[in-house]
Amino acid sequence: MTTSPTTQYTITQAHRITGRSRTTLQRHLKKGVLSSTTDEFKNVRIDASELMRVYGADQCDFARARGAGDEVPESSSEGGGGLQYRLETLQQQVEALNAERRREREQLQAQIEMLQKTLTLSQEGHNRATLLLESRVTKTDDWEKAIRDLERRVTGQAELLAERVAAAEAEAKTAAWAELKTRPWWRLLSA
Repeated sequence: MTTSPTTQYTITQAHRITGRSRTTLQRHLKKGVLSSTTDEFKNVRIDASELMRVYGADQCDFARARGAGDEVPESSSEGGGGLQYRLETLQQQVEALNAERRREREQLQAQIEMLQKTLTLSQEGHNRATLLLESRVTKTDDWEKAIRDLERRVTGQAELLAERVAAAEAEAKTAAWAELKTRPWWRLLSA
């Protein structure tokens, strides 16, 4: 691994140098495992010697420290060059935030689509269940109607049978009286 001149690095640059995630570096800064300073713009700066002390010189590759757009202009000590560097840094941060927002928006859109599909499927299931219940009620109503019709027919046939029996009994009585009237009265006593 290469050695470093005595410079200070941002968390992103320290991430590139050590291979540790920015979250890990921030956690180490918060716990005091890794010390840092802040520049006039309140940016966290970590000294190269501090990175080598905590993570080991063999784990630090300072050649990876500079990413695209990270070059500090030679005139960074002058007012205009420092502002240019700060502007470029802020532009990179805005681009990173915009990329993260796009990714989150895509994830949320995918979740919304999944929830809409789930809602549609549950509504279809609900509609099917309602139709099934209505079908069962209709079938129950059909059976009840058929049973009532059958009861009416049976009742009608029973009434018709009762009328026929009554008519047959009346006819038999009439026939018996007619026969009795044709017999002489003395035969009625012996019968």
